[in-house]
Amino acid sequence: MLQNNLQAIVLAAGKSTRFNTDKTKLIEKICGQEMILFTTKLLEKMKLDTTIIVGHQKEIVKTVISANHQSSINFIHQKELLGTGHAVACTKDLWNKQDILILNGDMPIVTKEIIDNVYKAHKESDAAISFVISHHPGNHAYGRVIEDKSGIKIVEAKDFKHKIGEDHCWINAGIYIAKKDFLQDCIHNIEKSSVTNEFYITSLIQMANDQNLKVTTSKAPFDRIRGVNTFEELWAAEQIKRADLIKYWMRQGVRFHVAQNIHIDIDVQIGAGTQIGCGVHLLSGTKVAKTAQYGIFLPWKTRPLKTTS
Repeated sequence: MLQNNLQAIVLAAGKSTRFNTDKTKLIEKICGQEMILFTTKLLEKMKLDTTIIVGHQKEIVKTVISANHQSSINFIHQKELLGTGHAVACTKDLWNKQDILILNGDMPIVTKEIIDNVYKAHKESDAAISFVISHHPGNHAYGRVIEDKSGIKIVEAKDFKHKIGEDHCWINAGIYIAKKDFLQDCIHNIEKSSVTNEFYITSLIQMANDQNLKVTTSKAPFDRIRGVNTFEELWAAEQIKRADLIKYWMRQGVRFHVAQNIHIDIDVQIGAGTQIGCGVHLLSGTKVAKTAQYGIFLPWKTRPLKTTS
């Protein structure tokens, strides 16, 4: 079974500098839930042993996660923010599964299917390391996947100097699965970037190539692997998550008259036959009985529930 052979490491130590708020982006809410919880709850649902690498405002991040999980989650403090490769190395003493899943903590829309697919490709090909790729969206913030006669490698966005063209249309999603033995052999051999003075986990792809080890990729749609580094990207991610929620409730028999003008949080209950009007805000904790017809809903704790039969 997957949970018997795979454990997860979540990268959540960064300073969130592009948010320009001096606060960690990981507790910014998307549809009523802190961003980091979309990742941790997905891993909990998959029953994977999980380690969170924390750094900037670590106590805030730990408090939010611990308050929303019943299962045990390990926390490792990355005292010096020396890059993703260094962050993973900090967790070495906790590696106890055959394979290690590594992913960023700012990917709130990633799905179980994406992780299942890369894990399947990883096992079927007996790869040393596997990772998720997606078509290039015209965004310069993502590392580029380069494949040529020498093999496949990832060039970090900060180090990428070429013009974007057909040869560089794939990006690195930031989701990896590596054999524990490979990580143990290579993680401390990653060289520091001459541009940023950081140790990149992406260097492991080149190292596997240099050792003639198998590297496998798995494709995923960009909208499902979006990272969130700015408020603009947070807004885009919330639009997708909100659309997912509205589609779900439509399948349960709820009509949204002007769906594009609705705000809906993940923790709501709506009875079948309900009709939701333009501009409604369904905030976390809202409960709506069957066949209700309203313009605006507030959380049930602050407003008595009204229904129509």
